[in-house]
Amino acid sequence: MRNRSILAALLVAALLIPACTKHRIPAFHEDGGSQNSGGNHGGNNNGGNQNNGGENGNGGQQQQGLTLKLRTDWSIRYEGREFYPDDNCDVERFSVSCPGADYFMVRVLSKSQFVDDYKSDLKAFFEEEEKYIASDAEYYNCSFSELSYIYDQSVSALLLDRCRSGEYYFYLVGIKSDGKLSGDYAASTQVFEQELASDAYKAWLGEWLISNGEVGYRIEISQSEANWLYRVDGWETGSSIASNGTQMNLEYIETKFNEDGTMSFFSQYLGGYEDENWGWLDEYFLGNVYDRYGRTVITDTGLEICVAKFADGSTSFAEVTGNPVSVAVDGASPWNTTFESMCYWSYCETATNDDDVWLPYNNNIPTFPLTLTKTKATGEVAAAPEREINARTIHRNQPASHGVEEARNGIVIRSNSVR
Repeated sequence: MRNRSILAALLVAALLIPACTKHRIPAFHEDGGSQNSGGNHGGNNNGGNQNNGGENGNGGQQQQGLTLKLRTDWSIRYEGREFYPDDNCDVERFSVSCPGADYFMVRVLSKSQFVDDYKSDLKAFFEEEEKYIASDAEYYNCSFSELSYIYDQSVSALLLDRCRSGEYYFYLVGIKSDGKLSGDYAASTQVFEQELASDAYKAWLGEWLISNGEVGYRIEISQSEANWLYRVDGWETGSSIASNGTQMNLEYIETKFNEDGTMSFFSQYLGGYEDENWGWLDEYFLGNVYDRYGRTVITDTGLEICVAKFADGSTSFAEVTGNPVSVAVDGASPWNTTFESMCYWSYCETATNDDDVWLPYNNNIPTFPLTLTKTKATGEVAAAPEREINARTIHRNQPASHGVEEARNGIVIRSNSVR
């Protein structure tokens, strides 16, 4: 199962709210009940100059099945990075143009993924995307044109979430009126450089004890993307884990560095793997609230769960407090509450009882407020190591987007839900 979410289109003249959007799984009570949560966003932006690019096309070469044609009169052009206040994050602005297309979509692919996952075969990538269109339309019981990532000629500009450092390929893909790919496309490439880490960013690097005084973990915070993201290893590991709990040492999460020097923990999709008992499981790091049902997970990703803030004058001690969250319960008025904890969850769509099931790994998790106490500083800034491949392979997604359906090899930073 792919991680699904609601993503609003950013249009030039108006805000498009499609009738069929990305799937958003409701909040789940541990007793099996459910409730809905989250929201969506959108805005306006202006188109820019046209540009053609891309080095990976087949240029109209005839192949069995789909025939690809690089359209020189189409373009997808990078216009620069800017701050998007609605989601409190940086975004990449793109202008798009595809005269004559019935519909189109935009796809983002890192160079490493294109080489490793698709063996540099653009046709294979496009054919996989065509299958997703059909399966999503069937899943949501709607026309393909109602899917949130399908656009028409009214759209000329899009905002993508900030890309990680590295080289990326951006594809504007034509779609015919029957939902099949036309084979026509435009492409461009863009290299995003790693920034030089600031002193404020480096202050969070090192080994820490995070605890509420009763339950705690020894975590290590290392650089993921300088001045933006951290990698955090060690959550839900150590002596605090009950004997029947699961050591999550194969997992890591990411946190976000904020301009005011604080650090945010946010809900995120980690990837999936095949379990011999449950089948395919999607793994998440999510925030929880507590009500009369007990612990209830809020399943939207991109939500800022809590914020870590240094004590005055210190870079070795910080306090972590839960953020407010508004939860809509079965169409009733929103319930305004506060996140009270965070932990790993697995989602199983094809459980043995025919119901969707959320599975926590541990029940003994720390509740807010938490403290962070540095136990060892990091002598130098090093990029986070790659995840080791093992029996429980986790495939991370790429950066998702504002105005384009989530791409599948990165993470989205959002403060109001939606990924």
